[in-house]
Amino acid sequence: MPPPAVPSASAPGPAALGRGVVVRAGQDAPAGWHDAPRLRIDEAVAGQPGPLADVLHHAWLTRRPVVIELAADNDVVREPEVSPLRPYEVPRDFAFHRERLHWLTWANTYDARSGQPIWWHGVLAERRGDARRSDTHDIELPGDGRPAWVDGGPRGPIDAVTDPIVHRESVSLGRLTLLGTAAPADELAPDQLAAVSHRSGPARIIAPAGSGKTRVLTARLRHLIRDRGVEPELITAVAYNTRAAAEMRERTADLSADGRRVSIRTLHSLALWICRMEREREVIDERGQRDILDRIVRTARIPNQDPYQPYLEALAEVRLGLVDPQRVELERGDVDDLPEVFADYREELDRRGWLDFDEQIYHAIELLLRDPAIRQRAQRAGTHLLVDEFQDLTPAFLLLVRLVAGPSMQVFGVGDDDQTIYSFAGATPDHLVDFDRWFPGAAHHALEVNYRCPPGVVESVTRLLSHNRHRVAKTIRSGAADDLTEAAS
Repeated sequence: MPPPAVPSASAPGPAALGRGVVVRAGQDAPAGWHDAPRLRIDEAVAGQPGPLADVLHHAWLTRRPVVIELAADNDVVREPEVSPLRPYEVPRDFAFHRERLHWLTWANTYDARSGQPIWWHGVLAERRGDARRSDTHDIELPGDGRPAWVDGGPRGPIDAVTDPIVHRESVSLGRLTLLGTAAPADELAPDQLAAVSHRSGPARIIAPAGSGKTRVLTARLRHLIRDRGVEPELITAVAYNTRAAAEMRERTADLSADGRRVSIRTLHSLALWICRMEREREVIDERGQRDILDRIVRTARIPNQDPYQPYLEALAEVRLGLVDPQRVELERGDVDDLPEVFADYREELDRRGWLDFDEQIYHAIELLLRDPAIRQRAQRAGTHLLVDEFQDLTPAFLLLVRLVAGPSMQVFGVGDDDQTIYSFAGATPDHLVDFDRWFPGAAHHALEVNYRCPPGVVESVTRLLSHNRHRVAKTIRSGAADDLTEAAS
C-alpha cells in the first residue's frame, strides 16, 4: 500500500494559482480561505448539479479560490454517469453535469476534510512521478531537487509564479513535464500571434477568408507541444475533411520528425476511432446503404425516380441534424414509416458490423452517452481540442465535440460565421456566434487581415456580409501586398 498522505506544508499556495479547499459539512475553512466564497454540495445539488457546476467552472477558469462544503456522499457524486436518451433526444448543450461537478470539486482544491489541507496532485506526483516531498512547495523535482508547484487550474502560463510548475495533466500520465512559457516560434502577424498565444481555457477564433486560419491552427498545435510542453497524447486537432487534415499534417511534419505523435483527424476519423473502441467495424459506401434499404423499404417504383434518395437524405437529417425521425417523416412527406426504417436500418448495420458515413458520428455519440470507460478514453485524447471550420458543425458534430472535450471544455474553435455552407445538414453560424453557450468562459480572438484580396474586393465583400442578420461583428481589412504570401500561408 502507498504511504498515507500527509498535510501539505505549502497551503494555501501562491495566490496566483487560485486554489480552493474542500471541507466537511459544518467544518470551518482553514486559515487562508476565511474570505473565500463558500459553496455547498448537498444531496439536492447532487440531484441538480448544473448551476453549481457552472459557478465552479467559472471559479476554476478565473483561478478564484472557493471553499467547497461537501455535504453529499462523495462516492455518489463521483459515480460515472450514463444517459438513456437517444442522440436525437439530447439537446446541443447537454453535459454530464454531475461528472462536471465532481471534476471541478477536485481539479484545483486542497482536501481538508480530515483536518489540515492535503494537496492530492502533489501526493500523486510523488507516487507516480518520483517527486519528493517539499517543506515549502508542493514537491521537489527528481534529479536536481528544485522545489516546484503542481498546478490544478487551466493549463497555461502563470506570470506571477516564477518557480517551476508541473500540471496535474502531466501527473495523471505519470510524468513531471515542466510548464513551458516560451512565446510561439512561428512568424505571425499581430492578430494571429494573439490567437496562437491564447493563455488557457476555451477560445473562439473568428477567421475570415484569407486571414491565415490554417496557419493559426498549426501554429497553435506546435505552440502547445513545443513551447507549453503539453503532451501530444492529450491533444487532438480536428479538420473538417481529409484534404484539410492532410494539409495540417504536412504543416506539422516537423513535430512528427521530433518523434512526437500528433493526432490530426477529421470528425469522422475521430468518431470511427471511438466506435472501434467497442468493436471492429467496416465502413461502407452509399452502395452498401442502398443494399440495406432495398431489403427493408417497401415503396412504389416510379419511372425516372430514385426510391431511396429521400430515405438517404432523411437518415442524414436524423443522424447529423439530430431530428426525431417522426418529425422528419412529417416534414418531408416522402419517407413513409421512417421511424421503423431508421430502427431496422441501424439494426442491420449493427448485425453486419458496418458503419456508414453518418453512422460513425451517430454511434460514436451513443457510445459516449452510455459507456463511461469509452468516454473517459476519448476525453483524455481531447483534453486540448482544436477544431477547424467551427461554423460548419452540424448539431451532431457539436455534440460530439462537447462530449469529447469533457468537463474542462478546453476547445480552441476556429471558423467564420459568414461562410456556413453545410446548413442543409443542420450546420448554423449560431454554433460559432454563441460559442460561449457551448463553452462557457471562452476568450474571443479575431483575425482581421485578409491577405488574399486587394482592398477594393475586401471592402465590397465586407459591405455585402454586413447584411447577414446573425453574425459576429468584425473588422476586415486588406493586408499589404508584401505580406500576402507569408502571413496567409
